[in-house]
Amino acid sequence: MQLLALIVRVAFVLIVVRLLVRFAIGVMQGYRGLGDRGGARRPRPGDLVRDRVCNTFVPRERAVRADVAGREEHFCSTACRDKALLEARRAS
Repeated sequence: MQLLALIVRVAFVLIVVRLLVRFAIGVMQGYRGLGDRGGARRPRPGDLVRDRVCNTFVPRERAVRADVAGREEHFCSTACRDKALLEARRAS
């Protein structure tokens, strides 16, 4: 009977320790910005830009840029850029 109680206590302590360790790891990953176990970096909001024509998100370094109505905008393709430039010409 005492042996069974000891086994239950040890199992309970191991489960609690395991939960605390997993919690601490999760907090540290969240603090460092590591969302998955592999440690791959998630794109930050500044890394992606929205194409206002088709509402897709494109990595900033691969986006097609154009000056539309006096400000720089980013597009996913030249077709979207041309459409935005045409709309800007029609509006002015």
